[in-house]
Amino acid sequence: MYNKNKPYLEHYDRIYHFHIRKSAGTSINSAFWSLSGLNLKLVKRTPLLIKKGYVYVRNNEHLIEEGNFFYGNSHIPYWNLKIPEKTFTFCMLRDPYKRLLSLYRYLKWVHSLDPKTALDHEPYYKTVYKQTAWLGDNFNDFLENLPDKHLKNQLLMFSRTGNIDEAVKNIQTLNAIYNQENFEKAIVDLSKVVGVKLNIKRERVFSAHKDLEISKEMEEKAKILLADEYAFYKRIDQKYAML
Repeated sequence: MYNKNKPYLEHYDRIYHFHIRKSAGTSINSAFWSLSGLNLKLVKRTPLLIKKGYVYVRNNEHLIEEGNFFYGNSHIPYWNLKIPEKTFTFCMLRDPYKRLLSLYRYLKWVHSLDPKTALDHEPYYKTVYKQTAWLGDNFNDFLENLPDKHLKNQLLMFSRTGNIDEAVKNIQTLNAIYNQENFEKAIVDLSKVVGVKLNIKRERVFSAHKDLEISKEMEEKAKILLADEYAFYKRIDQKYAML
């Protein structure tokens, strides 16, 4: 069922998104899924979907490395994947503290959902709810409980050991590096790559815990913990002036 004819790409065989958590990645994925009428609720955790001539793969190392897809995405680290040649690769970065705060808000929102209706709001509820144990009683508990993999997700996506130079070297092999603050421009750029207009789809919209009051002391503690990721983020931002 897979072929390289339209709607596949002119200059590449496929597109792959290194999906960094809480960096508007799901909205980007949804823009691609919507080309065939799919959305987050329909996709759920399915590793392979085929609809209207488009093939999508996600969160499956074998399927991604085989390369028989139009669009792929996953949270699998760069260093743990062998992306096929002629793949347009990209990621979306975000200010490390803002990304961390967004994760905190998100987990608090998931924790507040009614279990009876939670799947209507969050298709990954059963998996994510386990992570709400990291919340503890306050933001300090969250900082203490959160595994490094999630605390410094951007840095560790591109370096197994959190080495800044290695992460910079690896991320530079991608075709595009975007910034969440300029999300709309990223969508415009990706539309040019695809040759079809991508429409922005906000799959997760939640206002709960939007105005969390985090003390300056806790903000500083978080930024100290994120020092290496900030060094990585700033080097990429300065070098590429991310979209």
